[in-house]
Amino acid sequence: MLPKAKRLTKEDFNGTRPKVFFRHELLDIAQIPHISQKFACVVSKKTCKRAVDRNIIKRRVYTVLQSIIIQQKNSFILYPKRISLTTPYSHLDKEIKKAFATLH
Repeated sequence: MLPKAKRLTKEDFNGTRPKVFFRHELLDIAQIPHISQKFACVVSKKTCKRAVDRNIIKRRVYTVLQSIIIQQKNSFILYPKRISLTTPYSHLDKEIKKAFATLH
């Protein structure tokens, strides 16, 4: 899990229009301008009905994000899709790293 200082809060979401820069079958990633670099993982009830499944997806995504170092000061919102629940962790790790590599 990411530390609280690296996670977006509800106030950070207010009044922002995220710009999606990466779309994939596993997840979409949006970028919002921000003073510091923060992350959020949003899994809706429409995507996964059970809270247990939503939390598993969030934990897997946050674990990958801990190992990524990005040079930009923007904040990022990740929208995983249902298929990311059954996808092997190594594949999810590779796809998220590939997404952030397209930033440069």
